Amino acid sequence: MQLTECSHHLSERQRSEMLFNGEVLLFRDVPAMYELINYTGQLLKKHLGEGDPTTIQERLDEADYLELMGRAQHEFRTSQEPKALFFKALAQVGVDHGTTYWDHFPLRAVPCGGTHGGGRCGWVDVHRDSWGATINAQLNWWAPIYSLTPERSMAFYPEYWQRPLANDTATWSIDEYIRQRNMLPNKERKVPYSSVPLPSEPVDDSHISPVMLNPGDLLCFSSAHLHASVENISNRTRFSVEMRTVNLNEVLAGHGAPNVDNDGVQPMYNWFRRISDNCSLACGVSAI
Repeated sequence: MQLTECSHHLSERQRSEMLFNGEVLLFRDVPAMYELINYTGQLLKKHLGEGDPTTIQERLDEADYLELMGRAQHEFRTSQEPKALFFKALAQVGVDHGTTYWDHFPLRAVPCGGTHGGGRCGWVDVHRDSWGATINAQLNWWAPIYSLTPERSMAFYPEYWQRPLANDTATWSIDEYIRQRNMLPNKERKVPYSSVPLPSEPVDDSHISPVMLNPGDLLCFSSAHLHASVENISNRTRFSVEMRTVNLNEVLAGHGAPNVDNDGVQPMYNWFRRISDNCSLACGVSAI
């Protein structure tokens, strides 16, 4: 896997071409990311208390941890300010709000050890994001809120960029996931059905590549990159934010990363809305 530090002035086409060829791009010191980090830190302290949010597990049992963390994540997910700050960050690295569509913007928490997991608090298994959306032009953006360590980060599986991996994309259903999620009294808790398609064969992790970046940096990679959370064996919770985007021009031109193993047939254009005016990507694709 090639990790490339990039200028904040790449064009959309330059950035997409690099990503669709397997590079992972790192944008250093994005000004709006520092604003988002400050906002998120204040929000976490509002819900978790004035102590260090990364060591909250030391002070709370699992039930209280999940309850308070769920409240913080719900406020983050439903508030306009964090999204506006992240859109600002995307603009600062050259993303065109008029042609770019996004789907959701969660605050992730990966607790340490084998406890305190559930909902958006927990390790995300090995997957390609393209398995779920079936849009080869989709990009992923990821950033830490606090400092990372190799055992408290995210990792790529570069050997699988052009290597197929057996998976359940042919049978996985987003509708079933939503049905089971809606049955829960607390939407922030863990759903029994996987939120993403998963591998159906053992994954070779001999060449796993954890990523290291600093708070204020922004990582961008193709949705076709196989990746997962690193199992957190440190003594601190990992907090991060993420967003998936699609540029309409890339879709219409037929550009995208190679599909080596996705058996999904329906592109989920309806998941994505234009940053500038909230119009659906499905409408943009069908209008041409």
